[in-house]
Amino acid sequence: MSSGASKVAGMLVLWALSASKAIAEESSLHAGAFGLSVGTGGLGVDYALPLNAYLDLRAGYDFGSLSLDREEDGIDYDADLEFSSGRLLADFKPFRGGFRISAGYYTGTPDLELEAQGRDDYDIGERTYTGDVLLLGDLDLGSGAPYLGLGWGGTAGTRSFGMSFDLGVLFTDNPEVALAVPRGRACDATANPGCDPNGVESFDVTGNSPQAQVFRAELDRERQNLEDDAQDYDLWPILRLGLHYRF
Repeated sequence: MSSGASKVAGMLVLWALSASKAIAEESSLHAGAFGLSVGTGGLGVDYALPLNAYLDLRAGYDFGSLSLDREEDGIDYDADLEFSSGRLLADFKPFRGGFRISAGYYTGTPDLELEAQGRDDYDIGERTYTGDVLLLGDLDLGSGAPYLGLGWGGTAGTRSFGMSFDLGVLFTDNPEVALAVPRGRACDATANPGCDPNGVESFDVTGNSPQAQVFRAELDRERQNLEDDAQDYDLWPILRLGLHYRF
């Protein structure tokens, strides 16, 4: 997790809370706003509680999953992107209207699971293998992340329905990738083009043969390649559209 981002998010939340005490604004705000939303963090529900005309506290939960096909480093994967996270945000409204500056924390980050299986050619590390295998991967962005963003609508105020919009970023941990082949047979197509993964030149990918040991070393090299490619995900964009009702 970026320590600088955490400090900025924390300072903005503390600054907004301090400002609310100094403002001491008397207003006729209603109890709050309840909302439903959809975006790059999944489906969401949230509740905004007004502290004064300039500041709301907003709590919510995001959930859902998305299945897609994804090519990573020459291998075609079936990918599942899963969302499950609570969030607590402070919304500072400098103009006492719908525009807000938001800062806070998400208790979870998106999780990407990868799967490739069946008989195919697999570019693993610096070699190509023909295999009949099960290949599993996972991209971990950390257990939680600070958030900074801008938005419009979805705040407490006059009783009514309204639309809301959020644009921001999660400052996640440095991405970590896990990669494993729990079963299958393969052969080294780099050394033996056209080889049969179930033939005499094949090997059990979980075994102790010299070929299997080289395969696992190349698999670790492949994992590192994926981890290097995933560094761009340390900033996860949040784009959210929602419908809210103000009590």
